[in-house]
Amino acid sequence: MNNTSTTFALGELRCLAVADGTKNYPLKNFFANVPLAQVEEALRQRGQPVDVITTPYTYLIVDAGTHRTLVDMGAGELGPRTGRLVDNMRAAGIDPASIDNVIITHAHPDHIGGALTDEGQPTYANAQVYIHKDEWDFWHSGRATTKAPHFVGFARQQLAGLQERIHLIDRGGEISPGISVLEAPGHTPGHMVVSVSSEGKRLLYTSDVVLHPLHLEHPEWSSVYDILPEQASISKRRIYDLAAGEGVLVMGQHFAPFPSIGRVAKTHSGWRWQPVAMLP
Repeated sequence: MNNTSTTFALGELRCLAVADGTKNYPLKNFFANVPLAQVEEALRQRGQPVDVITTPYTYLIVDAGTHRTLVDMGAGELGPRTGRLVDNMRAAGIDPASIDNVIITHAHPDHIGGALTDEGQPTYANAQVYIHKDEWDFWHSGRATTKAPHFVGFARQQLAGLQERIHLIDRGGEISPGISVLEAPGHTPGHMVVSVSSEGKRLLYTSDVVLHPLHLEHPEWSSVYDILPEQASISKRRIYDLAAGEGVLVMGQHFAPFPSIGRVAKTHSGWRWQPVAMLP
């Protein structure tokens, strides 16, 4: 395990967590509906900085032997310490041209920022791309200009470069053997979770169902980035109750430290995050 990539087995599947870098966020962005003094105290109790939230950007590659699937496409040049996904993939022995399928969990900049090269061509030149129809429709609607004005132009630009290879999904289900998607709207209207299963082992890439483990301990806390907060709350309960009930591995895309993998345990009011120190 290193700070740029981690390989682990999930049944017969070879999985790879790959880093794209990190970014700092103001506390008020991650915890928009709670007094910041309360958040600062919770962070202080855990020995974490109280001035900013430093989040990793962690992505998942699943190698099934016959095909390779990438979940989300990196942040690109979103910040001064991002845009390293392709280099870190190559350092781990993965050629971007070998990616057959890409699943976009949602179209926020840190999930599609690396979709295109500097020349405007698809970064993953041989990949078919899967996104929920509700997500595609939202970012191409007038509603997006009022609900997500800071992100809509970028989303349309990136998605336009992928249009010829886009497959729209209108429900949860299997993308390829062992890889399926679960609808989890709220953070965005077509937000999805990716489920990877093999030989009785399962991992849920929960993407942005929540952004920080404190959102698990305090389910009522939310971020400024949830476009549909009430739906986000429902999805949070459903996805993390599933994860806790089955005891499956979870990859929380923004959970520190990298590789952002752990399990969740049900508590009286929410869930407790348990990072995994050792992977198979």
